[in-house]
Amino acid sequence: MRFLLLSALLFSAAPTQAADGPSSEATAYIDAALKIMQEHFVYRGKMDWQQLRRDTFPQAASAQTSVDTYAAIRFALAKLGDHHSYLQLTPDLMRQATSRGVAPAANAPAPSRDPAKPVNPFPSPFRSRRVPEGAMVALAARPIAQLVIPMFSGPEPDAFASRIQNVVAELASKNPCGWIVDLRGNGGGNIWPMMAGVGPVLGEGEPGGVLHSGGVKDKWFYENGRAGERDDPKDPYYAKTNGAPVKLNGSPPVAVLIDRGTGSSGEGIAVAFHGRPGTRFFGEATYGVATSTFPYTLSDGAQIYLVTGVMIDRKGNEYPFGVEPDQEILSDFSISTNDPVIRAASEWLSEQRGCR
Repeated sequence: MRFLLLSALLFSAAPTQAADGPSSEATAYIDAALKIMQEHFVYRGKMDWQQLRRDTFPQAASAQTSVDTYAAIRFALAKLGDHHSYLQLTPDLMRQATSRGVAPAANAPAPSRDPAKPVNPFPSPFRSRRVPEGAMVALAARPIAQLVIPMFSGPEPDAFASRIQNVVAELASKNPCGWIVDLRGNGGGNIWPMMAGVGPVLGEGEPGGVLHSGGVKDKWFYENGRAGERDDPKDPYYAKTNGAPVKLNGSPPVAVLIDRGTGSSGEGIAVAFHGRPGTRFFGEATYGVATSTFPYTLSDGAQIYLVTGVMIDRKGNEYPFGVEPDQEILSDFSISTNDPVIRAASEWLSEQRGCR
């Protein structure tokens, strides 16, 4: 009886079929969403916008309110093909969508993998990492440091950057000949404290950026404990260390570890290491959302997180589908004490100048 009552309530609250299509409110809402996409999508010049419009409106044939259009807007976002743009709902809008019988899809992007490649059904075993940490690699022929950089999306980015540099300083005191930068399971968040923290190993300069349509580039930089965008006229420093930054001698070889859980800003740090001399990548292909999104707010408070740029390395190479390893080694579902990825990275580092 309880289930039947719930079903009846949902049915009574669901929108009724309109004989002449969506209401003017729903039409205006979809128009506004499509306008945002057409004006700001990174690959807007490659889209047939009239066709997208013709395909989208039938998805909202009976829509009466903005909430009823969400499926149509998600359809349009999926048609963009970037696999990182998505519709974000407030908790109240989620409740309204449920009450009107509209499936409130999860507020998250989907991976953008090569369809020819099999997808591992298990998440990264390293996805729960949240604290920067480091250690000297056990049983390595020469002293090699492993630096773990987890995802970060909380407050106090400068404190997080400082914690990473504190780990770097502790490891540097043991005179490693090479470094392992472990990005496995780093699902993203705020790229700037990660970059400011790993900067001493990454090296100073402009390691990459974001390419927008029309060839406009936002250039990343790391200098003297600070990270940000080079050409921001207001405040180019988005994260910095508290105190004197760590300085390493020379430019040591670096092995970067990536896996299926390395995504978004985590992929951004991997992109920043691409093209760095004496650097090699080990592990698995990353999640596949190495793009930059920007939130655009719609009239009811929902937000379209739209891809407005694609990450590029220091040489200008684009990574719309993520980063591939130089040496592929699949991670087991459980974390092994005899990690084959660390072992392969250590063997390569031991052969580099300064470690031989």
